[in-house]
Amino acid sequence: MKIRLQLILFGFSYCSLYFLVTTIIYFISVSLGFEGLGLPLFGGGDDGKFYYEQATNFAEDLPYVFTSIHPLILGWILKIFSSDSVYLLRFYNYIPILGLLLVSLLLLKKTVEIKKLFWVSSTILMVLLMCYPSLLLNTTLSLYRDAWIYFYFLWSIYLFSNIFISKGKYPKIINAFFLVFTLFMLGGYRKYALLSFLAGSLIYLTLKFLSRNRISLIKAMFFSVIGFSLFYLLLSNFKFPIISLSFSDVLMYRQSSLEFGGSQMGISLNQSNIVLFYYNYFYSLVSNSVGPLPWQVTGMSTLILILSETLVFLLIIIFLFRSRKRYSNLEKYFLIQSIIWFMLISISNDNLGTAARLRIVGWLPLLILFSKFFGEYLYYKLRLIRLSNK
Repeated sequence: MKIRLQLILFGFSYCSLYFLVTTIIYFISVSLGFEGLGLPLFGGGDDGKFYYEQATNFAEDLPYVFTSIHPLILGWILKIFSSDSVYLLRFYNYIPILGLLLVSLLLLKKTVEIKKLFWVSSTILMVLLMCYPSLLLNTTLSLYRDAWIYFYFLWSIYLFSNIFISKGKYPKIINAFFLVFTLFMLGGYRKYALLSFLAGSLIYLTLKFLSRNRISLIKAMFFSVIGFSLFYLLLSNFKFPIISLSFSDVLMYRQSSLEFGGSQMGISLNQSNIVLFYYNYFYSLVSNSVGPLPWQVTGMSTLILILSETLVFLLIIIFLFRSRKRYSNLEKYFLIQSIIWFMLISISNDNLGTAARLRIVGWLPLLILFSKFFGEYLYYKLRLIRLSNK
């Protein structure tokens, strides 16, 4: 009963923290003349301001720029409520923050069989979600679409697992219906998030078919490397149907950003041969997934990142690596989705600040995995201590 109460308190703390942060940022932003849209903490433009402008144009039946469904939905909210309130839209953006917690706990529950262990692991997961700086900022700082992407990506994983991996509470046809809707929304918010999810799911199903339900992470990496090599050597100009971009297009986009400096990594993937490509690509992969690395610290923002995230991520990776022999197929699916996401963003992105924002999608399944195994470690260690004291 005490553990359940503790879980409720942590859940309330999570909800309160995110609500208070977005509210405080709103009022500070208004007082500083930024209309409640955000704060220029790290310089650069504010995508939230752009979304608000387009949403306002849509609500007032003026021409608007359609980059994703986010400003369109924001515009419908303003139109329905006959309002131009930024705080109303902030409250709408608070909904996926609650959904993120719910679906994270549902995914964790699918991996944990012992009820008492679930309470311990749930507490760990909520603490991690509350203490993840980039997650907190990118869901509360402005009217970013990121919170919805995180929510729909995890929800897609949950629904897919109900259909293809473990038995869900509801019939598969219902899960399939919601999966189609979720994938539509995920693609509407960010197309390459949909591409990443589909690629990770296809790799999982392929490995499951070839290995007779026994998923091998080594084979998953092998398939990924071979696939990337083939695209690099033979299909670099093939345009993917979802994002309408080819491998060469993405490399050219990345190359064009190398000259800006600041928090750019300066890693060029436009190489003359595949050996140099993989050398630089591995460097980009590490930098995007756990960076900045010590020699990439260029200022206060990157210093904060390495102290608050990089060191924590490295410890989590070490712990998960030591637990690798105990992974179920579902947990391997989580890992595959994370790896594919990191691999994709490492092709297109060369900026450390952007990496901190983008990699959240890949880290959320890893945080769920870590919470399960670290909770298991603490649970059994505490049991041993109690038994030895009797």
